[in-house]
Amino acid sequence: ATVSVLYWDIHYSPPPPLTMNAVIFRAGLRRYSTAAVKGQYDVSFRDMWDMRHDMIVEYANGDPAARSLKDILRDGEIARSGDEVGLIGNASHLHKALTVRIAKSLRGFNVLPDTVQEHENVRGLAARLIRTLDMLHEFDKVHGVITTAADELRFVSLLRDLANKDLLGNGDALLHLREMVGKARGITLIDPTFFDHFVGGLLLNSVSWVVLIQHHLQLSSSQRGKHHVGAFDTRLRPVAVARDCAFRTQTVCVQQMGKSPRIEVKGDLQGTMEYIEAHFRYVITEVMKNSAHATVRRYQEKGKETTLPPVSVTVNSCDEEVEIRVRDMGGGMNKNVLHNVWRFGYTTASDLNGLGGEEAESGSGLAGWGFGLPRSLVYTKYLGGDIRIENDHGTGCSVVITIPKAASDKSFEFLNNI
Repeated sequence: ATVSVLYWDIHYSPPPPLTMNAVIFRAGLRRYSTAAVKGQYDVSFRDMWDMRHDMIVEYANGDPAARSLKDILRDGEIARSGDEVGLIGNASHLHKALTVRIAKSLRGFNVLPDTVQEHENVRGLAARLIRTLDMLHEFDKVHGVITTAADELRFVSLLRDLANKDLLGNGDALLHLREMVGKARGITLIDPTFFDHFVGGLLLNSVSWVVLIQHHLQLSSSQRGKHHVGAFDTRLRPVAVARDCAFRTQTVCVQQMGKSPRIEVKGDLQGTMEYIEAHFRYVITEVMKNSAHATVRRYQEKGKETTLPPVSVTVNSCDEEVEIRVRDMGGGMNKNVLHNVWRFGYTTASDLNGLGGEEAESGSGLAGWGFGLPRSLVYTKYLGGDIRIENDHGTGCSVVITIPKAASDKSFEFLNNI
């Protein structure tokens, strides 16, 4: 029988590496230097927390200000049109949301066992978040509420500095997080379910601030095309993008495994949706890659040359959501894999049947660490979507991705109160 399994009720994305160099604000040339705080980040997590306890708790108790995609796009359209008030309002909302969401993530670090907190990679991630919060707090003390165009320019300069210092980067942060997961998995004092919730919540909250920072920077620069509102493509064509991803996935599969099943994408080529293209590409590529690898492995095990059955991708769209169904004949998953496949750090190549590598084609260093599918779930969950598996063990799997459109009440920022 086919078994449907709904992916976790929890959420994910990476906290960011930050090098605290001086920040020079374009408007007013106010200079922020690390000299006054030098050494404050080369101490234990407990010392960093104790020095800022009141500030972190105050921010963490605030409203994370989750918004619907409809509201994000509406306000973005106003700001993009050259309305100065709209841009100022978006900056003010973002500043408040960032401080609260980062503080909530830091509060999650505080309840980890001491042995995990003081692991080099865990403490390093926490230190980067604390540095970021310090900078936002300093901006708050010096400039207060963002109410003028000059305030917004100063804030944009801060955001650009954070972006340039790779605050928004996924690579190094995920490598640190990988080490953090590996360290915690070996500690018997930590409950695995709690830790999965912690990692998931940390990743999801980070996706939210990465998206909103990039969104405001792009609104402020006005450099995107006519169908873009900040970070969002309002005319994203899922079938066209899926076909491009299918071609790339087949190419990578041949390079890695010597052959690839054909990936057939069906659906309305002219259908559109409002979404972040990079997120869509990541998720659909990850699922296609897993299906392709599972198919090749299954038929390699049969020990004879045979035509590989295709991977079928069907895109269905209605007024409120887009559904992408990826179906393979790769043999499906056994009960153990089905139970664990969404856990961060869970990966056994022979068991996973190709499900669970992380961006093998990117050379990121994360392949085989069990981050690919959980991270895909994060991107999907962030704006109200979901992923589920329909597993037919011995035959194959269907992975069903649902993404609400902006018109749907479900398209709302999904955050985690770690």
